[in-house]
Amino acid sequence: MPAQESFRYRVSTNLRFGPGEAAKLGEELKELGFFKPAAVVDSGVSRHPKVLEALASVAAAGLPLQTHESTEAEPSYDYLEAFKTRLAARGHDCLIAVGGGSVMDLTKGLAVLLTNEGPALSFRGFPKLKNRPLPVIAIPTTAGTGSEVTYNAVFTDAAAKKKLGINSILNFPACAIIDPLLTVDCPRPVTVSSGVDALVHALESYVHKKHTPISRTLSMEAFRLIFNALGKVLGDPKNVQVRADLALGAYQAGTALMNSGSGPSGAFSYPLGAVYHVPHGYAGAAFLPSITRHNVEKGYVDYAALYDLIEGADPSLPAREKNRRFAEEIQGLMDKLGVPKNLSHYKLGPQDIRFMIEQYDVLKAGIDQNPIGITKDDVRRMMETLA
Repeated sequence: MPAQESFRYRVSTNLRFGPGEAAKLGEELKELGFFKPAAVVDSGVSRHPKVLEALASVAAAGLPLQTHESTEAEPSYDYLEAFKTRLAARGHDCLIAVGGGSVMDLTKGLAVLLTNEGPALSFRGFPKLKNRPLPVIAIPTTAGTGSEVTYNAVFTDAAAKKKLGINSILNFPACAIIDPLLTVDCPRPVTVSSGVDALVHALESYVHKKHTPISRTLSMEAFRLIFNALGKVLGDPKNVQVRADLALGAYQAGTALMNSGSGPSGAFSYPLGAVYHVPHGYAGAAFLPSITRHNVEKGYVDYAALYDLIEGADPSLPAREKNRRFAEEIQGLMDKLGVPKNLSHYKLGPQDIRFMIEQYDVLKAGIDQNPIGITKDDVRRMMETLA
């Protein structure tokens, strides 16, 4: 981007980061002036000692707290609508989200519904809200989605089998508390899925046609942290520094993506998740090596700067070779993490592959943000390779 070109960059969420920060939840609520919170907690982490410690800090601060557990991995509008009845008419002044991206999205959706009348599905897309949503304090227990600092909240329209969302710039979390101690016990599949989701965010925001000087700087640092940490975390899952690198990288990638935009990997992840129920992180990562190779083979050169950030990289190589090796490094990391190479792993057959190819026209707006053009024939070749 030329230096004289203007741009905007938005970050609207207060951040507390570091080991032990979740235990200061009660103190944070009082600082923000909230006195009647409700918590939405992922049922998978509701008994985690650090989660219990965080929730106990609210009582220790002299504040009442109602806690509600969520059991949905990827919530639908119907689930959101039903969940709303648990909190409606209780006079809460803020909501606390404790869990992965799905719980944070659910809580942001609830924040909208509790102050605006209408069924959940009527708020799909980018609604014009009559009233400000309830403030949300987001405490992620995974490192990947970036939902703790974005205004987007993803929901599935079960009838239409489409992932849409409730998206409003009024719905940024008021505060994100990122505590890597909450992620050290994260199960291996969740660690991988959320981690590669963050990697997709870092790479797609880096190459996006609408990247800005700030977003690209954060994309690069996010890539450095995420790529190198993902190479270590499965062998040393209790390493707090590695978990902290993943968490900080995911945060940076999330803000960069929000201020640039997603691309083809993110676009194709939506039908793969909505129709075939592939976990979101794996869905995006399924396409990442193919798209990276496509870009390199068609002459994209900016991956060289990212290659230099990989631990053990050879900085003396010429730029073209760095780009080629970068594509190899992406595939190598996916293999190390056990990310399936073929869509048949998710039980997609020839008819399903044809369906995914036909999604090109629906997803073209996101696909077109890739720096190198991707035609429908290119998608066909990629999908057939992945079949």
